[in-house]
Amino acid sequence: MASRSDSAGSEKRYLLDMLESGGHMLEIGCGDGRLTWQYADLAASVIGIDVTAAALSGGLNQRPHRLAAVSFLAASAAALPFPSASFDQAVFSHSF
Repeated sequence: MASRSDSAGSEKRYLLDMLESGGHMLEIGCGDGRLTWQYADLAASVIGIDVTAAALSGGLNQRPHRLAAVSFLAASAAALPFPSASFDQAVFSHSF
């Protein structure tokens, strides 16, 4: 899926209003991380997952230098490879 543009910044404002800062976040269907970088500086850590490694291509290459606590992993939301209660919040947007 092609990246979407949010020239008005509505998506980022909504995320920042809804998410609590400081926790461990999971982003399901993160793709190349376009959305991840909008809120990642709020979190203690972020793991972004997508079903294929190809979907993740470019995510870490786009990482702002100050955001080292972000990682990407090829995984399915139907069978998360994490123990229960590993995350404080989850983000799921533009995924199908």
